[in-house]
Amino acid sequence: MIIGLQITGFIFALLMIYLSIVHYKKGSLNGIEITIWLVIWTLVIFAVIFPEILRTYSQAFAVSRLLDLLIAGGFILVISMVATLYLKTKKIEKKLEDLIRKDALKKK
Repeated sequence: MIIGLQITGFIFALLMIYLSIVHYKKGSLNGIEITIWLVIWTLVIFAVIFPEILRTYSQAFAVSRLLDLLIAGGFILVISMVATLYLKTKKIEKKLEDLIRKDALKKK
């Protein structure tokens, strides 16, 4: 059962690396973003291949089960990504509002 999950996780991470590279070549991702995504997916591959490393960290954080550690880490990652996206969206919204305002004033 574990080997099947490890193979699935490994294939998924490889697919995500491939998709990251494709988006980088299309220009959707810049150099910093592709580097971050490649590091993340490489860490996922190591975590899938060597789950004992994560068990060591789960014991260090006094988490009884490895799954609890992964779920907590996932929540932290998702919350930080949502916060970052929110801030970027607000920044784009402000720029768009200023652009529309300037365009409306020019047409008067």
